[in-house]
Amino acid sequence: MKAKQEITPNDGLCSSEGRILTSGKLLLIDGNSLINRSFYAIRLLSNKKGVYTNAITGFFSAFLKLQNELKPTHAAIAFDLRAPTFRHKMYDGYKKRRKGMPEELAAQMPYIKQILDYMGIARVECEGYEADDIIGTLARSAASDESENLVYIATGDRDSFQLIDEQISVCLASNKEEIIYTPKKIEELYGIAPKQFIEIKALMGDSSDDIPGVAGIGEKTAFSLIQKFETVDYIYEHLAGLDVTTLVRTKLSRGKELCFLSRELGRIKTDVPIDLSLNSYIPQKGNPAQLATLLTELELATLMKRLKLQPVELPALSDVSQNEPQKNEADNDQTNDHPYEHLQVDNDLERVLRDMENTGIKVDAEGIRKFGEELEPQINALESRIHEMAGVQFNILSPKQLSEILFEGLGLSGTKKTKTGYSTGAEVLEALADEHPIIPLITEYRELTKLNSTYVQGLLKCVKDNGRIHTTFKNETRTGRLSSVEPNIQNIPVRTERGRIFRRFFIAERGCLLVDADYSQIELRVLAHVSSDSIMLDAFRNNADIHTITAAQVFGVAEKNVTREMRSAAKAVNFGIVYGMGAFSLSKEIGVSVAQAKDYIERYLKKYNGVREYLERVTEEAKNCGYVKTLLGRTRNIPELRSSNHNIRASGERIAKNTPIQGTAADIIKIAMVRVYDRLIKEQPSAKLILQVHDELIVESPEQIADKTAKILSEEMISAGRELEMNLTVDVKTGSSWYETH
Repeated sequence: MKAKQEITPNDGLCSSEGRILTSGKLLLIDGNSLINRSFYAIRLLSNKKGVYTNAITGFFSAFLKLQNELKPTHAAIAFDLRAPTFRHKMYDGYKKRRKGMPEELAAQMPYIKQILDYMGIARVECEGYEADDIIGTLARSAASDESENLVYIATGDRDSFQLIDEQISVCLASNKEEIIYTPKKIEELYGIAPKQFIEIKALMGDSSDDIPGVAGIGEKTAFSLIQKFETVDYIYEHLAGLDVTTLVRTKLSRGKELCFLSRELGRIKTDVPIDLSLNSYIPQKGNPAQLATLLTELELATLMKRLKLQPVELPALSDVSQNEPQKNEADNDQTNDHPYEHLQVDNDLERVLRDMENTGIKVDAEGIRKFGEELEPQINALESRIHEMAGVQFNILSPKQLSEILFEGLGLSGTKKTKTGYSTGAEVLEALADEHPIIPLITEYRELTKLNSTYVQGLLKCVKDNGRIHTTFKNETRTGRLSSVEPNIQNIPVRTERGRIFRRFFIAERGCLLVDADYSQIELRVLAHVSSDSIMLDAFRNNADIHTITAAQVFGVAEKNVTREMRSAAKAVNFGIVYGMGAFSLSKEIGVSVAQAKDYIERYLKKYNGVREYLERVTEEAKNCGYVKTLLGRTRNIPELRSSNHNIRASGERIAKNTPIQGTAADIIKIAMVRVYDRLIKEQPSAKLILQVHDELIVESPEQIADKTAKILSEEMISAGRELEMNLTVDVKTGSSWYETH
């Protein structure tokens, strides 16, 4: 690109006469990187025909976000091709261990490219080269000395950092946010210039691409060497007298050949034979009609809305409503008794939820504030003790810094490795609790800072002038469950006493009480119904303790000889079956070996034979027809069952097993909400339904009618499940705060 370019004053694009940019913005996207990140970041989605769409959804969400924020005048998406590149010819081992693209992702690639074409966005491929090389070539050309163009490279890895200069920035997508890297940012974070990243790669290699580097030289040493000596050329020219340890010198000496090979493998090419005219990368009008048709077929309604497109009327495939999958011989007969009744329930529920949101719940804001003030000195004291034990001050909430302190500084036994070091998750810390006294302090510190930031500060921000919090309820379409956001009332902690204290701050207005009604073991009762298991049904019909009965069955003892530990383990098995828990998860839940947990599950299924048959049947039916249903006819498609990936397929089987149970329980609770709401309006209009949290409903009622309100709650919640093979049971309590009702 040698000719000077000029920008038109109106739109910042090249004119029809061919005048060229001098100060445009070029957005270059590493298509493969962004698609991979989208695929693994979003759960597997598909349309009703079974076409996977999660990568498509994530890719275009990210693309439109970049367009909106950067407002580029030019754009190009670069893609890899399947053909070998010059790097494969240079080094046989290049990307040798990299697994092929999953079928679920590969199937989405043609759609992404087709959508880009219909949108009028340029995409570039070149056999023998990778997307990085295409991007490098376009970036360097556009940002030549003769122009003032700005180039933004959007990618998911650091390979493109070597291209950064005053005109070229890299927008790096991470799990939490997108950061724009400039020369100044690179210097601040890494202490090197952008062009030196290729020197880093020469030394440490890149395991994801099978670039060898120098054996034994890791990231920390590589950065230290380049910060000191700037290039590998200098390092090897002065190796004999270099100020490094004997061990490092030996490693460098032995790895010289691979070091220089790695630098060439990692260097981004800037001379790929592609079209360098910026005019070729001006977004075009594309084909909106074909785009609308394709997005309608893929059922990408949100993307259509963002692109200001209207859905297209598609030819009907059959007389069956396209809103629901076709009937299958494998459908459960019980389901057919309720032809999509859940649609009516959801429609009725909308008015209930809107009224609940408008009413809100009273909170003791001053109590929350004081609790936060009490937490602060405890947090500060814990921080001081942790720093004292570590022998250095560090950010305790930084996984990377904590990993370095625990596993390098203190020498603890890290086992689970991540990209930034050893994992410091809750499970890891729990396993290390006996190794060092710093561990329980860190766990407590995390709990207190979480309480302070998420719940104290988070809740106080949401308190309105009327002293109430107004959450927003969402009806989750896939699971059928309700959730709440801004704030998430359903996530108020209950596992620890400190966490449970927060329920004290959710209170009734003066002269009122909170009436709290909670279903007892509703999901287990639904399981008994759908499985027709005789032992479970008898237990619930006779109001027996199902966990004690399960313990007796699993451990082979008389019910009178069941210990507290046996009952606790049996309870975990009972609910583990409902949630599709495997032996590994159960072993962690109850603190036994995986083999022992597997034995418990096998014993359980041997005794509860009806449950075993149900789980096998519902899984097989789901594999055949691609979906499962609740008793009210709520359908959930499970594309995971068609995955080639074992883990994803296993996840689909868990969904198939637990959705009819959990979804039916959710349906029953919704029915109860509508009936309670309508009856209160009719009989006790001063009492208001204000919260739904999992299996419980909460009403704020004037004190003098609290007993009548409790009776309405109990009656309507029980009758909501009248079609089950046994009666539901409901525990109802009253109190001036949510805490008092538990």
